[in-house]
Amino acid sequence: MWKLSIEDDQANKTVVSLVRDEYSIGRGEENTVRLTERNISRRHAKLTRNGTGWLFDDLASYNGCFVNGVRVSEPQRLEHGDLVQVGDYRLELMDEQVAGAAYNKSTVPGTHRAQALLSQSDRLFMLAGPTPGAEYALSGPRVVIGRGEECEVSVNHASVSRVHAEIHLLEDGRYEIVDRESANGLRVNGVDLHRSLLDARDTIELGDVVFKFIPAGQIYHPGADATAQMGPVGVGIADRHTPAPGVGMERRASAAPGIPPILKAVAGVAFLGVLVMVGMVAIGNRQGAGGDSAQASDPTAQALADAVQLMQNGNVEAAHNKVIAEVPENSNARQSTEFKDIEARWADMLLDLAQRETDPQKKRALLDRVAKATTVDSGRRKRASNDIAALDKGVDPNELPNAPKPELTAEPTTTAAPALSGGIVRNDPFAEKPAGKTPKKPDPVTPKPKPSATETGPDVKDMAQSGDRQKQTSAKNALKAKAASGKATDSDLRMLKALCRQLGDMSCVN
Repeated sequence: MWKLSIEDDQANKTVVSLVRDEYSIGRGEENTVRLTERNISRRHAKLTRNGTGWLFDDLASYNGCFVNGVRVSEPQRLEHGDLVQVGDYRLELMDEQVAGAAYNKSTVPGTHRAQALLSQSDRLFMLAGPTPGAEYALSGPRVVIGRGEECEVSVNHASVSRVHAEIHLLEDGRYEIVDRESANGLRVNGVDLHRSLLDARDTIELGDVVFKFIPAGQIYHPGADATAQMGPVGVGIADRHTPAPGVGMERRASAAPGIPPILKAVAGVAFLGVLVMVGMVAIGNRQGAGGDSAQASDPTAQALADAVQLMQNGNVEAAHNKVIAEVPENSNARQSTEFKDIEARWADMLLDLAQRETDPQKKRALLDRVAKATTVDSGRRKRASNDIAALDKGVDPNELPNAPKPELTAEPTTTAAPALSGGIVRNDPFAEKPAGKTPKKPDPVTPKPKPSATETGPDVKDMAQSGDRQKQTSAKNALKAKAASGKATDSDLRMLKALCRQLGDMSCVN
């Protein structure tokens, strides 16, 4: 039996048994195989059984299809082991009979090429710069990027510093990029950052040079998003509709000299007259219709204006649904300030609802909508992803945030006198004494030992929220000692439990 393995950019895999003779692939709900990412067209491609094999056909999709790394321009025959790239999805065709038998894969067309493409390591793909299309493998725990020849990724461009940035391989297999105090800074997905974790297909800007991070095993082909930057390297939608020069153009060129000059002159005058008449009619129509007809002729602009009105009226969810449904994916309106503002307000609303939600499943559903919305900026999507990861680890993001909350920041020790229980403020020893009263000498009191750094609340909280694993371990030990002595408060116990989960100490949690 034939099967189709479908894997997305997050390594989630689905296997479909091919029992029909035809399968439609696309984002529309009517498709047999529905792929929901935004870089998939509503009717993207078609897979048809052809005797003992299959035919794959690109249905004039916006971002195209690739079979074993080659763009599909006509129906392509597929065999066992062939690899198809559709947007961010990787489709592999498998024949169980061939896979189960002792079979020499080198004789199967396309198998060797597909496996070679899948075996590529983590890498940076240059979108804009001195060598667009070049790929740089991330081999090693530390990769330095800069203009200097000593850098592992050497980029000869004036906007790149000699040592511009570093990419570090973390313990969990992820990568972190750090700015090395460069002149033009570091931008990840259009946001100025000093350091950032890298996710699949993140865009990295070093001055005027632009890279895209491609994880291991994924195939990347620059489509419409990179055509403007890469020039001849990218393949855009316009390339598929440009007619190739051929016999038809040569016939027109050869037939032109045979037309008498007088007929050419008459035809030119007649054509000019037609243009003048058309122009006068068009001007008259515009003057009679007014400004409202111009706006009505552009349904995208009207939909965006209606969505802005809905947002101003407080119906942010309806505004989001309207722009997603009525503003096309390839429309320039999606790059407008109004569109981005609607999506940002919608994401902030869901993040705020998730923060107040006590049910973990409902909280996760709200965060998941933001994390998967490609129309939302990367900063908000990453915040939602981090909160989801915290839920998966069993940590309440509100108990141990990634960054210290303002109310937990240690205040300077010289600002104000501490208050006693019951709201009574301690007397100022330097204040003027009331006239006529002799202060009573206090009884001698044995001075109490000064508390250690591990017993003071702000220091423990600072260590817990520092992001440094060694400091977090010290804070955990201090809180455990405090809990063993019976002096820990409920807040201390909650913080201890969150720290133990984050550090993976399950015996401490129990």
